[in-house]
Amino acid sequence: MNSLKGLGVCVVIAGIAYALTRVENIDQVILGASIAIIAVSLITYMASIRRRRRDHRVARSRRL
Repeated sequence: MNSLKGLGVCVVIAGIAYALTRVENIDQVILGASIAIIAVSLITYMASIRRRRRDHRVARSRRL
């Protein structure tokens, strides 16, 4: 297990907190981050559906 992994997470959180103190319009930053997170989640979900369908198709063709 990587013992520095927790330290890296703490550094990232501290960096985000510091950056947010320097931003004047925090509402737009939070909105942009939320939109980015939703977009990445949707893209990942759609890729998962495509992969599952392809796997099912391949499995059916091998059974025949």
